[in-house]
Amino acid sequence: MLERDFGRLFMIGFYGTAFCPELQNFLLEINPAGVILFSRNIIDPEQVAQLNYSIQKFAIERLGRPLFIGVDQESGRVARLRAPFSEFPPAMLMASCESPEGTIREYAETTARELAAVGFNLDFTPVLDVLGEGIDTHNTVIGDRSFGHDPMMVANLGTILIRTMRSLGILTCGKHFPGHGGIAVDSHLELPIDLRPRDQILERDVLPFIKAIEAGTDMIMTAHVMFPSLDATCPASLSPTLIDGLLRKKLKFAGLILTDDLDMGAVSKSYSPGEAALLAYQAGTDIMLFCNSPEKAFDARRHIHEASQDEPLAEQRLNRSLSTSEALFPNLFKIHRSCNPNDVGIRNTLPSEA
Repeated sequence: MLERDFGRLFMIGFYGTAFCPELQNFLLEINPAGVILFSRNIIDPEQVAQLNYSIQKFAIERLGRPLFIGVDQESGRVARLRAPFSEFPPAMLMASCESPEGTIREYAETTARELAAVGFNLDFTPVLDVLGEGIDTHNTVIGDRSFGHDPMMVANLGTILIRTMRSLGILTCGKHFPGHGGIAVDSHLELPIDLRPRDQILERDVLPFIKAIEAGTDMIMTAHVMFPSLDATCPASLSPTLIDGLLRKKLKFAGLILTDDLDMGAVSKSYSPGEAALLAYQAGTDIMLFCNSPEKAFDARRHIHEASQDEPLAEQRLNRSLSTSEALFPNLFKIHRSCNPNDVGIRNTLPSEA
């Protein structure tokens, strides 16, 4: 196994809005599973379509395989694509309207078609976190991104979203396992600790993920949250007990398991990039995200490669993650073939600047 092979365990953010030589060289060097775009990478529909098309064309020709090209297009405040792309209210507001199921279906259909039109094949949605009682929806990282306080409602609306988007070719990623909605601390800054009893978390927070698995979600993202009643040693995103034990073996999830961004303070304040990535991988994770410091993926890749040298089952372990990714390649090729950067079908209706 070459160190380069382990690059396929990472999804990477990057800077810039064009497919420049620096980005090309970076993709060749790191050999990632995919890329994730943010507002900093997006100007308008035509530009992002050209960017995504160029990235995917390059990956197929030079890396020999397609890439996951993902984005956080939830709705409300977490939506990287703004007008003229369709904009929808926060998940909680859609869930409280007169016809929530129809509204979520309309959001999912519209968003999936627009994402595919500009070359995205993955949306990091739905948010399956169940809000805890007393959690201030205005001052937390989850807040109105959640469908609400009722686990069954969260599960039902999340399932509709997953099935609708997948029917249109867009991969989905339920987040943040086993549930980020019971705490108010922002994991971008600090490590949240959820002190609720084990049974309450398993019965309340895990339910939407069970239903998402049944609905066929392609990926599940783990939470940078400590759950002492489930594992008192490390955050869920680095926990073999929660990833391999609960998610993979007990819940029988066979899709891709992703970390949240390993740049976030919840893990980066206690672990180096290499340590965090290695622990996540050893816990059973398939893809690690570095969203804002892509260069850290080189150190992380090296750590995993070095740790794998003396492991008798290292090649089998790596191939398990890679084959799980490869099972989704038909979707990636299909979206790439359907993307026409010269006619994305999304017209800029914003007033031009004087």
